[in-house]
Amino acid sequence: MKGNRLTTLISLVLSCILCSIAVNWVALPNGFVVTGVTGLSMTLAAFLHINYALIYYAFTLLILLLTALVLGKGEVSSILFLSVLYPAVLWVLNLVQVEIILEDKLVAVLLYGAISGIGGGLAYRLAYSYGGLDTLSKILRKKFLPFISMKSVMLGLDCLVMLTMLTAFSLDAVAYALVGQILYVNCINYVIFNMGPKLFEIQIVCSKPEEIEDFIINQIHKSTTIYHVIGGYSKEAKIQLDCVCNSREYVQLREFIRDSGQDCFIKVFPLTHVFGHNKDFRQLDDQTL
Repeated sequence: MKGNRLTTLISLVLSCILCSIAVNWVALPNGFVVTGVTGLSMTLAAFLHINYALIYYAFTLLILLLTALVLGKGEVSSILFLSVLYPAVLWVLNLVQVEIILEDKLVAVLLYGAISGIGGGLAYRLAYSYGGLDTLSKILRKKFLPFISMKSVMLGLDCLVMLTMLTAFSLDAVAYALVGQILYVNCINYVIFNMGPKLFEIQIVCSKPEEIEDFIINQIHKSTTIYHVIGGYSKEAKIQLDCVCNSREYVQLREFIRDSGQDCFIKVFPLTHVFGHNKDFRQLDDQTL
């Protein structure tokens, strides 16, 4: 596992428990469902009369197989652990009869979004994924829809899943699921981007830096310092790009490099203070040091 093994394991187990509690103990007892692969599993369960967690297990294993075939073992490593653990936890907590029922369903949706968002954020902060619609979107885009943006593919899948859910659930239940999903995404973003270092130094060693340099300057609007370096093992001349960016920009940069297919060596350092002429940086006359 990445980073400290024990801390990572505890965080991922806690992530699974929180997401499972949100679905089994909050959403279902209050009469609304959830979107994504979980919602698709609930829809099939309504027709097949099988525990939705078992159907979810089948979906995740199928997505895991497709990921290995289409995206490669690098992507598999980020979803393998949760693809096995989460459905098991989901199934076990579904068997535990606990119901957190609230008088106002909107308050219940808020509670669901907060619990599941914190749980999901814990995993995504560690660069792990549940292997749901986000992974399926990557597969579809890589194989069939390279001319469509990732966000558009994910939005299309979400809409398709919600339309499918209407075959088994009422419009009210699906509408609450949509609200819960919006809250879930916002809570995940808060956990990822606000509960940790705000600024990072990124060092990127690559052989074709022009596209990355253009992305840093024109897309995330940061500057970069360029060094000419020599690889100690290969003795080849390479370019090293250094930049400082905030957490959201770091994620955007990482995803851009991944999608570009470049073979890069990347180091990431959390920073306490940065002084410079940028809205994210401090000024030298700042008294709050």
